[in-house]
This record gives sequence, structure tokens and C-alpha cells, in this order.
Amino acid sequence: MNKKSILLISSLIIILLAVVLMNRMKQNPDEITIGILQFASFPALDEARIGFMEQTKKELGNNIKFIEQNAQGSVVQAQAIASSFKANQNIKAFYAIATPSVMALKAEIKDRPIIFAAVTDPVGLNLNSPETNITGATDMADIAEQIEILRSLLPNINKIAILYNPAESNSTIQVKKMKEELFKYNIKALDVGANSQADVAAAVQNATQNAQAVLVPTDNTISSAFPIVRQIADKAKIPLITTGTNEKDPPLMQFGVDYTQSGIQAANLLRSILLEGKKPAELEFISPSSKIYINSLELKKYNVILPENIKNSVTLL
Repeated sequence: MNKKSILLISSLIIILLAVVLMNRMKQNPDEITIGILQFASFPALDEARIGFMEQTKKELGNNIKFIEQNAQGSVVQAQAIASSFKANQNIKAFYAIATPSVMALKAEIKDRPIIFAAVTDPVGLNLNSPETNITGATDMADIAEQIEILRSLLPNINKIAILYNPAESNSTIQVKKMKEELFKYNIKALDVGANSQADVAAAVQNATQNAQAVLVPTDNTISSAFPIVRQIADKAKIPLITTGTNEKDPPLMQFGVDYTQSGIQAANLLRSILLEGKKPAELEFISPSSKIYINSLELKKYNVILPENIKNSVTLL
């Protein structure tokens, strides 16, 4: 075989490979790409993502493609991801998990729908304007009920530390309501702030040394470092009451929404937008039902007897 033949065959092979590659890169016209921006990794947010993805596949079939990005608890990283999502015109809709994620996407995306979950106060964040491209499922728990059950469970408590990140708007909203409800029962609330995961250990030490129990709102910083919180609280023999951490090794009491269900409801909103032609502004925010879990092993550890008046309101683990 002469050189010209070899060059011709080589050229044909290169052209053929290029055609195959281009065909692979060409997007299926029926494919629906969804960009997912999850702020951090911990059970509640993971459940919101899994519930959404599974339900979306059921609703929209096998032509769904997900682009998953995790900001690892960094607001700056969330903003960078949102910017990259904006540049990708193949993405038809976005799923934001947690308040920093939806705020990052809100700042960048104006022309495509954004559906959220695990956002505590969407109204306070002005996500419900008449021309909004955003809707979703909130995770605001019934704080009054939470404190009422806390009081029944620990009737002798008179001072509780509230552990949270003061920079998270979703947390400060809950803390304000928690204080109002605790005041009704003459329980003193001690503010203990942790501005980053690096601050959590010292904050928990402060909380356990100066209060009879530790209360945690729905807070991304604290939830991301929850194993540390649990370890220090256990060592100090101080009970933990959390809002929506969904931990596999639960504290004395967990109170919050069902995050898997929240993700499913967010997927149903997406279906209404993509298949029924609804606009996000036409779809009201969804508030998933709350659940209350009591750890029976923790009851024994702290010599707490489950009161009769709350037995029907909680689930024993």
C-alpha cells in the first residue's frame, strides 16, 4: 500500500470518528436537561435531591438528564455554579436545594424556571413576585408545636441554647420564632452562633456548658457538621433537639418536614411547568407536612418519660 492510500484511509478514519463524536455530542431533541444545585451534603438535602430525581423520572420518562452540582456549603461556589448553569442553554429548568442555592440561581437565571426545596422563608426572600420564574416547597416547621412538645418532654428545663449560623437567613427567621415561643414557657434562650463549620465545635462546647439542652433550627452550617455536634453533646450529656436534620443516628427529638416528600412535590411542580405549560408564578409554594421523631434510646439515656399527651403526635424510633 502506497503513501497516498495510507493517507486517504487515515483521513477517512479521522472523518468517520469526527462524525461519530459529533453525533454523540448532539443533544437528543426530546431530552430534557435539569440543572440541580445542592448547597451542601447532609441527609435532609440528600433526601430532597433523591426524592426529586426519582419522581421526575416517573413523571417525565427516560429522556431526563440531570446535571448535578454541589456547592459543598460555600456561597461563593453556589454562585459560580449558578453562573455556569446560566451559560448552558441546554438546561431547560433548575432545581435549587436550600436557600443559598435558590438565591444564587435567582441572581443569574431570569429566562427559565427554577424549582426549590428546603427553603424556609420564600416569601421573605421575595421569591413570589408577580413575574417570578421561581416556585417550590418550603421547609418551615411549626415552631409553636415544636416548643410545646419540647416543654412536655423536658418539663424542668429553664435554659436552652439555640445553635445556628447567624449569617443564614433561614436560621435567623426560625430562631426569632423559637425565642418567642420559649418566652411563653419562661424558658431562657441562649444565642450560640457559628459562622462556619470551623466554628461549630467551639460553639457546641459553649452551648453545652451554659444550657440544659441544645436546640438546632434548620441550618445548613450546623447540619453539615452534625456529627461533631452530636459527639460533643453526648460527651457533655446534654440532650439535642433538632429541626429537620434527618440523621440516621437521631438525637432526642427531630422535628421537621419530610424532605423526600418535599423533593417529590418539587418534581410535581416541575411537571406542571414542563408538561402542562404552567408558569411558576401561577403555582403556589408547597408546605410539606411536618414529622416528629423521638429516639427511645435517648429517652432512656436522659431518664425522660414520654408524656401521654404527646404519644399520638410523635413517632418513636
